[in-house]
Amino acid sequence: MISLPSVLGPAGGDEPAEERCPWCEQLIPHEKFAEIHDRIQAKERQRTAEVEAQLKAQFEERTAETDAKTKAEAEKAKKEAAAAVAAAKQEGAVLVEAARLQERKAVEALNAPKLASAESAKAAAEQKLAAFQEGEETRFNKRLVEQRSAMEQDKVKAVNAEKAKGFRDRQKMEERLQSMQRQLQKQRADELGEGAEIDLFDDLKKEFPGDDIKRIGKGEEGADIVHKVIHSGHECGCIVYDSKNRGAWRSDYVTKLRRDQLAAKAEHAVLATNAFPAGTRQLHLLDGVILASPARVVVLAQMLRKQIVQLDALRLSTEARSQKMTRLYEFITSEHCAQLLEHIDTVTEDMLELDVAEKKKHDVTWRRRGELIRSVQQARAELSGEIDRIVTAPIVPIRKAK
Repeated sequence: MISLPSVLGPAGGDEPAEERCPWCEQLIPHEKFAEIHDRIQAKERQRTAEVEAQLKAQFEERTAETDAKTKAEAEKAKKEAAAAVAAAKQEGAVLVEAARLQERKAVEALNAPKLASAESAKAAAEQKLAAFQEGEETRFNKRLVEQRSAMEQDKVKAVNAEKAKGFRDRQKMEERLQSMQRQLQKQRADELGEGAEIDLFDDLKKEFPGDDIKRIGKGEEGADIVHKVIHSGHECGCIVYDSKNRGAWRSDYVTKLRRDQLAAKAEHAVLATNAFPAGTRQLHLLDGVILASPARVVVLAQMLRKQIVQLDALRLSTEARSQKMTRLYEFITSEHCAQLLEHIDTVTEDMLELDVAEKKKHDVTWRRRGELIRSVQQARAELSGEIDRIVTAPIVPIRKAK
């Protein structure tokens, strides 16, 4: 801002009389000076404001340019720094990967023997496991087969037991029926015994046609039946039989048959009876005499005859024969022999039932065939009758039409 010099008046007072113009330095009145001074100050202020505004605009422009340049440089530096960081990271990653690869190779090289040993151990373990599994499978299959076999055997035993029980029940019913029939018919004991003796004799003759089997008549000494075993043309041994069809057991039956056995020098003595000592049934050995149900006698005779023939062929001593006979009697009176005989009876009953069923079917077929034959015969008779009526009918003359 331009300061205006003031010129003091002559009196030397405080208020100047006139002022000098700052541009032309001419003296001007104070009032004019003040006006000019204010005008100059206003222009100065305006000019100063314009200059300030211009400077400010230039400053802002330069500042904006500087900021933009700085920002661009900062962005460039940032990008360059980012690129450098990325490159460094990539390089570092490559280095790290290379280091890891080297470390892995070193670890693999270090662990190669351990891995080989582990693979070998694994292969051995797998072989052991396969062998163990195969063995377990074999054992399992074996146990399974054994269990199935045991189940089948149990099933067969259960079926046989049921059949044997049914057979025993039927046999008991038959025995009761026979007892009731004897009571109803009031037959004498001698007659019943003789009838059973005849049946046994016929069965033995039928079963062993080549042996010498004889009946001992009533009133004669000896057993009811003497069975001499004949093999290859010579006598091998002897079996004696008594048949008792009584309702109650008597111990003198055994005493009498044992005495007859000794007298006949027979190897075996068999008592066919329906009554047994208390606590026994079907088969029992008492004082060297075999007590047997009549249904068992023929099968028992087959076993005894086979043993006699074999002993005769072996030419054993008396002591050895006695031992063999004792063992045979133990087997005959054993539970196993009883089960086998019951199984034979059961199968025999099944075959008989099958024969009965087959006969019933045949009866139906035969009855139907008979009906058809009778129908044919009837039709034939009617046909013959019609022909006879035609042939034997009187001839009627035919009248001619007039």
